[in-house]
Amino acid sequence: MASVSDLPRTMSTPTLTLAPPEPEDVGLVADLMGVPADAERPAEIIETWREHWETHGYGTWIVRDGSGSRVGFVGLRTNADFIRLTLRFIEVDGGAVLAAEALRLVAAYVIEYLPDLPLRIRLAPEDQATREVVESAGMEHVSELDHVVGEDEWLVLELPYIRIVDRIPPRARTAMLEMWARVNDTGGAVGFVSGATTEDIAPVLDGYVDGLEAGHTVGVALNSPEGELIGFGFVVAAAGALIGHSATLERVMTDPARRGRNFGALLMAGLHRAARERGTELVTLDYRGGTGLGEFYRRHGYTEVGRVPGAIRVAPGDDRDSVIMARSL
Repeated sequence: MASVSDLPRTMSTPTLTLAPPEPEDVGLVADLMGVPADAERPAEIIETWREHWETHGYGTWIVRDGSGSRVGFVGLRTNADFIRLTLRFIEVDGGAVLAAEALRLVAAYVIEYLPDLPLRIRLAPEDQATREVVESAGMEHVSELDHVVGEDEWLVLELPYIRIVDRIPPRARTAMLEMWARVNDTGGAVGFVSGATTEDIAPVLDGYVDGLEAGHTVGVALNSPEGELIGFGFVVAAAGALIGHSATLERVMTDPARRGRNFGALLMAGLHRAARERGTELVTLDYRGGTGLGEFYRRHGYTEVGRVPGAIRVAPGDDRDSVIMARSL
């Protein structure tokens, strides 16, 4: 984890901005509580949030929409063995969309920067609207954590976690090969022509296993709270004294059966974390043209820096560009 002073404090997209609370944000809290802005409790809450930021370097973000209006908050609070998530948004048209977008940013932030503690939220079973927002950010119901307090029943959802590895056990190798084949079969640009089998893919995966053993490669796996493989990729260090501060992200993929749940963003956050922990300052990657992946990578801070026309032959008469992108960490 980065030091408190190094953690990013703000996040933004073209449609919203997240920033730590300021005293003038008391009006939003009062509106959400249904009390006057000069009531004591909203000011106390803002002060508690600000103290958490000063102590931990993260906490509750105030969310503003594209016009600058305060529309809600997404909060993180440290507990002994997990980080508690809370969120509230004003009931306006499009509020659920903004809430989902804000929470997706925060979920990736947790993966990339925060301690190795589970991120959890508890919801009332009837709160289906919030559950849909939370699940869209990648969180999953963990029934064994459900509990009752007094007469109130609570469901608990948890964010997937990242595992950074220097070896791949046999069971994990099998799961990775099977996912790789599924991604390839559903049109994913992962280095093979359509119809490649796990036997075709195995030598390439084993090449990365050799890299792990040699120490110039690390594996990054995104796992569900129950430990199921959701996605994976590799960080491959550049060779040579002049470029030793850089690395390449390779074979980045997520389970095609789980698309649309923010898992790609979470995996990218884990890859960036793994690269940063190795002292990497610059990461590059390449992708197959014609797949639409450029926009995905641009949203994660990448800029196109090169293109080799027709370098990838998917099939006779179907040549694609190899597109190279880079970003600073």
